[in-house]
Amino acid sequence: MRTIIHSIHSQVPATIGSLDRRPDLIISLDSHLDVSLGGDYGVYPEELRVIAQRTSVHSALREATGGVSSLIASHKGRRGESRVMVAIPELMLVKHAEDVEQSLPPHLRFPDTGQSVSSVVEFLRSAIGIEIYQSPPKNLMSLIPSLQGRDWLLDVDVDYMREMQDECYTQIKDTANGVLQSMSNVVRFIEATKPETVTISEAKVSAIRSKSSAFSSFLDRIRKSGYGVEERGIYGSDSEVERGIAVCEEFYLKTSRRLMKDHMEAMMMGDLRDFDKEEASAARDFFRRKGYSV
Repeated sequence: MRTIIHSIHSQVPATIGSLDRRPDLIISLDSHLDVSLGGDYGVYPEELRVIAQRTSVHSALREATGGVSSLIASHKGRRGESRVMVAIPELMLVKHAEDVEQSLPPHLRFPDTGQSVSSVVEFLRSAIGIEIYQSPPKNLMSLIPSLQGRDWLLDVDVDYMREMQDECYTQIKDTANGVLQSMSNVVRFIEATKPETVTISEAKVSAIRSKSSAFSSFLDRIRKSGYGVEERGIYGSDSEVERGIAVCEEFYLKTSRRLMKDHMEAMMMGDLRDFDKEEASAARDFFRRKGYSV
């Protein structure tokens, strides 16, 4: 059994694609839904693309197992049978749904949060092929019966765990009991299920290198369960990752999001031409000002 550690969550799909055996099920433990359908990551400087792709990891995981969303399949004439299940805390799912609502024109928004959440869950299931498991409050152990006889892989973004918030790149501010999952529950799930491969990502370099970190404690428990540990794509420093994340977020908030709102009606009809043209032009100017070659 093996555990493979990455700095950035978007490094994981390539790792899965390189495995000798492709899992037919991936369970991803995450405090965020990374389900962007893609966008043109070519507008980002090459050294930032892995970081920019953090927003579409769960979509990419489905493709890594050989599956495709129905949106893509409608053009290719096929639908993949692989499964991706994202275990996400209920309150973080609500926040995601609220963010989606704010990006929509007012006449397309739902009047209450429950309808908004249900809409997001149904869209992910039917259009992209991603299932949602709200945990907490649901118990991770309740997933065990569905794993029997499956060739499956466990993917862990460490920001899913309450104890990791000081040691991950995207911290959750509200960490009261029940908001995020506990590290002990994740360890118990791994000990009980023994997935052949566990991928781990988003821990800070400083936490990976420190013997006294919560991350190292987590890894020690996994080793005691019989796992070998490998590193793949660990960055040289936290400052390198944090700067990349900050630049990508600034580009999205100040440029891409504004352009999406300007072109929302056309984009919802499938016409991305004007948006793509304006985004590419704005990206060249933005990243040059930040010192990147484009």
